[in-house]
Amino acid sequence: MHDVVVLGAGPAGNIAALRLSEMGHDVAVLDWRHNLGDKLCTGIIGRECFERFRPDSEHVLHEARSVRVFGPSGANYTVQREQPEAYVIDRVAFVASLARRAAVAGATFALGEKVVDIRNTEEGLEVDTVGRDGGRSHSAKALIVATGFGTPLLNMVGLSAGASLRYMVGSQAKVATSGLGETEVYLGSAIALGSFGWLVPLSASTALAGIVSQAPSNGHISKFLSFLGDSGKIDSVIDQPRRWGIPIEPLAKTFRERVLVAGDAAGLAKPTTGGGIYYSLLSGEIAAEVMGDAIAAADLSAGRLEEYETRWKTVFGKELDVGYFARRLFESLDDGQIDHLLEALASTDVHRDLFSSRVFAFDWHSRVILKALGHRGLASFLRSIGPLLTPFLSRLARRAE
Repeated sequence: MHDVVVLGAGPAGNIAALRLSEMGHDVAVLDWRHNLGDKLCTGIIGRECFERFRPDSEHVLHEARSVRVFGPSGANYTVQREQPEAYVIDRVAFVASLARRAAVAGATFALGEKVVDIRNTEEGLEVDTVGRDGGRSHSAKALIVATGFGTPLLNMVGLSAGASLRYMVGSQAKVATSGLGETEVYLGSAIALGSFGWLVPLSASTALAGIVSQAPSNGHISKFLSFLGDSGKIDSVIDQPRRWGIPIEPLAKTFRERVLVAGDAAGLAKPTTGGGIYYSLLSGEIAAEVMGDAIAAADLSAGRLEEYETRWKTVFGKELDVGYFARRLFESLDDGQIDHLLEALASTDVHRDLFSSRVFAFDWHSRVILKALGHRGLASFLRSIGPLLTPFLSRLARRAE
């Protein structure tokens, strides 16, 4: 019997397996895929994530010191930093490297196995899988579920009740470019209603182009790619667009007896941008620490494992709360109001106080959001949106306490 079976070999699952194995626990990792890390993702991580979970140098594709934001009217503004604030990484290679490190530490990997049932036993849990060689069963004292957004395994472990129904859908293509030197973000209803599109350089000649939105976006990615082509931003489409779901609210409950849920499976992604790599890694580490201590204490009760939820909420729960309500407010703006907001953000005082100071961080948005709401340089914009702001301010105030 394994101490822990980790379901899902993505960032959360692999870092959990690595940390548990380093503690000396018997860990098995199951994943239905053979190509680890092969998930639709832009692969952007912030500086803090880069320094804490440093990827191999060959896995870093681009350093981002600036981003140019285009408003609905076409006016554009640049946020510039002296040092890299974010990095575009080869997600597949990075995730695979975490798996290799976990394997070296002692974790075993069973790839190409799909979980079909999870059963309680007197001693723990039994995970039944099917693969090319037929069915297998894996016994464990405990499970960490890290199989991504929308996983059916939540039903199997009894944690689907109260699961978030709010999510975004992302669409992304790999494109050929010429001379794209910085990340570009596009706003407006013609691009992605209530959200944004992006063009992120991977190399001197390739980039990722995509959109994300809660609103129905059928055909929008094709229009966006055509727009980028007509604007001379891209030369051709290398890989056709693919789609994926992105949670913007966490599960109502991320633990039960013998089970923890981490990463996108728990809804732990940034509501503002949809980025999930850093919070997946953090939640995987926290899950490993709590689970490891619980196994050592021979106490895998829900009461003991609740510490996991308490800890991730302490680390980044405020970011999820503030980011969620900021997203709801942004979704309420029309194109004219978005242009007004960008014009205000581009002013010298606002730019200096929000984007050129320590308050700005790629992975921690609540500080800049809350400071923006009280900045005198944004007072005109805030007054202009009037009734839209009041309910969100009251909710933000309560969540930020």
